[in-house]
Amino acid sequence: MASLVSVRYNSEGIIEYISVDGHAGIKKIGEGYEVCIALSSITQAMQRALISKVGKKHLICKIENANLSLRLKDFDKLEEGKKQEYKIVSEGYLIGIKELIKEYPDYIKYKEER
Repeated sequence: MASLVSVRYNSEGIIEYISVDGHAGIKKIGEGYEVCIALSSITQAMQRALISKVGKKHLICKIENANLSLRLKDFDKLEEGKKQEYKIVSEGYLIGIKELIKEYPDYIKYKEER
């Protein structure tokens, strides 16, 4: 079983929703854990960085079992500098995730909506 990373963009090309569902392809004891740990670490670091940069009132975060989702709200109300920080952190996250997927395509799947 692979994790699914879903990303949705708004009409302005801003990432408005990210979710990571499931464990990253753990097949048997000792196999796949490093991918799951890497995906979880990158995702939680991104979540904490975004909260630090734009504040909790602009992000709706949920972590349950093997699922994390993050939804941006009121992007238009952010100061210009915070908008830029949001873009840098969220786009940097996607670069890291896509590189991880290149190395472990059987463990992580990616879906994008525009």
